[in-house]
Amino acid sequence: MSAKGIYYHFLRKDRAAKGLPIIAPQPPGLRAFGIRSKRKEQYVVKLFKPIESSTGGNWNVYQLKIGEINQTFSNYMKTERLYNACFISGWDPYENPNGDIPNAINHQRLKDHLTVESLIHVEAKSTGVDHVGFYDGERPCFVIFNISKEKADEIADCFYQNTYVRVPNPMGYLKLEIRQPVQKTYSDWKSQWVESFHGMAHEAARRLSLDSATEIMSAPESEELHWLLPELRDVNKPWPMVTPTGDQKGAGTEWDRLSKLHKAANWEINCDLTPIDSGSRCEPVDD
Repeated sequence: MSAKGIYYHFLRKDRAAKGLPIIAPQPPGLRAFGIRSKRKEQYVVKLFKPIESSTGGNWNVYQLKIGEINQTFSNYMKTERLYNACFISGWDPYENPNGDIPNAINHQRLKDHLTVESLIHVEAKSTGVDHVGFYDGERPCFVIFNISKEKADEIADCFYQNTYVRVPNPMGYLKLEIRQPVQKTYSDWKSQWVESFHGMAHEAARRLSLDSATEIMSAPESEELHWLLPELRDVNKPWPMVTPTGDQKGAGTEWDRLSKLHKAANWEINCDLTPIDSGSRCEPVDD
């Protein structure tokens, strides 16, 4: 580890011991790999299951992943008539106008704010947090139900959060909401990233503009080849449900794949079962 690395390692360790934000406050703006790290985080929340004649009710623990649908959480929202939800934390703000406030105090301030606003909220936590092992990789937060996106944005901005996670409807899909501009990737960073690929993927990555490279670098690592080589996508495997920019309805998403499968299935069902060597062949017709 370099001298600079050692300095920041012990600086972060000292801040953690004092309960201060590990990442020193910095101006707004996110890097591509920072967004990728955010997408890896998972959320854990403990909610009371409605009373049933057989069980009388009990507590259920829900573990949710960004970019995926959680069916059990969806069922809970539908049962309780909850229209949407969001996960917001008060920890590690990018700015502290009143000085370096410990995370525990920020967390309590957020809790008090939600109570004053009469918002339905429950304590939760995010795991897999990229904090070099400090805080055991966890960060306290709140899940807030039946809150408009405008209000969620306002709270996230009020507590200086670069991102938060939103469940826009009872379908149980977790979407990462980015509240700050994403910094364009430097040429050197792009070059290092390009060198991690081989063959067609290397050439495709090399031709990308810095803006396009930034978008793909912010997506999960498992999706890189999907976006770099669209001509090689396999319709028999699940596709990402959102684009790297978070567009759920963009071309090339899981919805696109399902529509292609539906179209292919209809064509196969409607095709006459005529031997190919008879000279007759049914071709798919575009919608």
